[in-house]
Amino acid sequence: MFTDISNVAEVAIYVDDLPRAITFYTSVLSLPISAQYPDACFLQTGPDSTIILFDRKALAERQSPIPHHGATGPTHIALAVPIYQMDAWRDRLKSLNITIEHEQKWPQGTLSIYFRDPDNNSIELIDGRHYGYIWDTIGA
Repeated sequence: MFTDISNVAEVAIYVDDLPRAITFYTSVLSLPISAQYPDACFLQTGPDSTIILFDRKALAERQSPIPHHGATGPTHIALAVPIYQMDAWRDRLKSLNITIEHEQKWPQGTLSIYFRDPDNNSIELIDGRHYGYIWDTIGA
């Protein structure tokens, strides 16, 4: 199998309270801000990967040559973390009184922890090896 797509470069999360969301993602997940605007904030998840927080209402009114996009209701994002940090992440979430919604043990032998941001978006911390295992099984 051949593909030129190497990874997800960016993902958008739609929020109702942008300052609150920025505080959550920078303080709970320790993500650095790479750019900030009145209706959006770009957070780096690595050298080739960005989460964009969009103010849902402001985005609907934005005038831009970029094709309109957006979502209503909760969305989902999975962030890869080293397996040896999973216990520390679990402890951190609990210490911040963030409810762990579910822990999933995958057939590949990997683990995910699910919780919600203040706008009810689903966040998953997944063993960073997970999709490498999937990639290997599809013969890529």
